[in-house]
Amino acid sequence: MRLKLALTVAAVLALSAPTASAQVEPLALVHSERIALGNTTLTASFSDWPIKAGRSLDFTFEPAGGIEGRGGTVRAVAPSGEPKALGVVGLDGEADMKLVRHPQARHAWGLDVVALPEEGLWRFEFTVPGVGTGTLPVLAGPTPGPPAALSWTVGMIPWAIALVVLGRRWWRVRKQAVLAWSD
Repeated sequence: MRLKLALTVAAVLALSAPTASAQVEPLALVHSERIALGNTTLTASFSDWPIKAGRSLDFTFEPAGGIEGRGGTVRAVAPSGEPKALGVVGLDGEADMKLVRHPQARHAWGLDVVALPEEGLWRFEFTVPGVGTGTLPVLAGPTPGPPAALSWTVGMIPWAIALVVLGRRWWRVRKQAVLAWSD
């Protein structure tokens, strides 16, 4: 009996598991800019343009001649002047983020699904050893949608109603239970 149950559970899990995709969808880049990097160039591309604060997008960075055998860092400087670590690359908290291959555009370095948290003029400072340094200014527009406080308030209304309804029902049941015990 236990063997049958174990086999049934294993079969259900195997059949309901998502299948792995053989190929990653290509990244749709809608805007590119060239940056002077020493005596060569670096192309920075974006999956969304114009950039809005708080909205996720992908960045790719590709130096002339490709990334093979090269390494480097990027520093994102917020409009406030403070360096910020962004995305998965910045999880270690270091301001200088190591340039790694983008998961969907393997031919280039990149930041995958990153949102710039502040509105204003950001600076991306690139350093590629043996090649040089370059700076890309990027303007992040206002956060799309309503203000966060309004969004949270509207989102919490159903929970507040549910809390009131459940509280009233609990009060009624509690009252009846108290009366039943007092006889």
